[in-house]
Amino acid sequence: MKTQRRLKLGGLLGVVVLGLIGLLVMTGASRPTQSTTTIRIGILRVPNDVTAARQRGDLQRAARQRGYRIKYYTFDSGVDANKALLANSVDLATMGDTNAVVAMAAKIPVNLVWVNDVVGSNEQLVVRRQLGIQRPQDLVGKTIATPFASTSHYSLMMYLKAHHLLGKVHLMDMQTTEIVAAWRRGDIDGAYTWEPSLSDLTHAQTLTDSQALANAGYLTANVTLATTQFQRQHPQALRMVLDVLGQMHDLKQTHPGEINRTTGKFLDLTAQQAQTQIGTSRWVRADDMPRFMTNQFTRQFNTACQFMGQ
Repeated sequence: MKTQRRLKLGGLLGVVVLGLIGLLVMTGASRPTQSTTTIRIGILRVPNDVTAARQRGDLQRAARQRGYRIKYYTFDSGVDANKALLANSVDLATMGDTNAVVAMAAKIPVNLVWVNDVVGSNEQLVVRRQLGIQRPQDLVGKTIATPFASTSHYSLMMYLKAHHLLGKVHLMDMQTTEIVAAWRRGDIDGAYTWEPSLSDLTHAQTLTDSQALANAGYLTANVTLATTQFQRQHPQALRMVLDVLGQMHDLKQTHPGEINRTTGKFLDLTAQQAQTQIGTSRWVRADDMPRFMTNQFTRQFNTACQFMGQ
């Protein structure tokens, strides 16, 4: 059974490449129908490019000018987003790239069309400071929690593998809120998780973060999936959404404070809190996105496929 699944996941590299090539050659030839088309977007409550575009009104304005309207659906996880994509309840959805692997392995009719951000310091492996852990080998016998099948889980496993610690650490599958509660009770020694739960782990010591792992060749990212039906029927609408998201990426390069302020306002955070949650995550510039997606990211995505298939 594992062998069959590994073969299925291993073949996803070609699927991703074809999906990206199809996206990059889309033209604006299609026109919206006479009746207003609703673009249904599944989002996570995080300070990302979609949040910025929504708060600033850029996405809504661009949609109105082209005869579309936007409707948002908020999900707690990529798992819920995948359920909505499968049910055709949304046209696009953001999630961690490991959940995108799951979506494609489950043959949900979607394509990966955008990288919202490359994960950085906003996901970290932390341990209790009082444990006195100084090096990776000190983790032997310790209990570490992370949400399984998430980007944090993948990063944790790559870290353990790199330091020959697979099978030597007790792993627990917990959602982010459960991790915070377990930490407060003293049930776990460490966790690999993301903001905002990361900041709730008091007296924590950071061993590594996802930027360091990306630099070591284990990149993770948050991505957007689009249903093949939406991409086929409304290529102009999809192009419009991605153009606006690209504008947010360029804005982050030139005016990062504006991104912090607008995303923070939408999430009831201060600009400083939003900046902390964004951390060192990298928003690839719009002009660089096609090359990044078809080269560096596709290779990394294939590595994640192989991991998920084990």
